[in-house]
Order: sequence, then C-alpha cells, then structure tokens
Amino acid sequence: MAKIITTTINIEDEAKLIKSLEAKIAELQELKDEKVTAIKEVMENNNLSELQAGIFTIRLADVVRNNFNTSAFKKKYLELYNAFIKQSTYKKFSIV
Repeated sequence: MAKIITTTINIEDEAKLIKSLEAKIAELQELKDEKVTAIKEVMENNNLSELQAGIFTIRLADVVRNNFNTSAFKKKYLELYNAFIKQSTYKKFSIV
C-alpha cells in the first residue's frame, strides 16, 4: 500500500469528519423515521388519507407497483436471462 503525504489537506482528519457526518446523518434519519411513524399512526388510526397541518398538507396513500421478479425469471429462463445481462463498472468509496 502506498503512503501519500499531502500538505493541502490532512486525509485522516477528513476521514474522521466524514465518519462523524455519517453518524449524524444516521441519527437524523432515525429521528425523521420516528416522526414519520408517529404521523402515520395518527392518520391510520383516524382513517385519513390527507391531513392539513398548518401550512402543510400531509398525504398517506396506497401505491401499487408492478415489479419484475428477476430471481424467478432467472430460475425459469436462465439462458434468456444471461442473454440480457449487462455488466457495468463503478468506483466504490468507503472508509472503514
């Protein structure tokens, strides 16, 4: 593994900051999810699909979506599945 010395930024400090920000984002996401759950419970308990809360209109709607069952298709039509596989490449950034 190559060791790079840079004077522009301290990579370790940047990595620490990124990890700290990721932790804060996770914490905020958890808080958001709790608040959303609380509002959903109120709406579901009162059979509401729409709720006016001050300047906000909150909607809770059933959504029907058709998904393609890739694993079942692959199991039943492996040759056809393989004919349509498209490989892609990307870079994955991680700090561990």
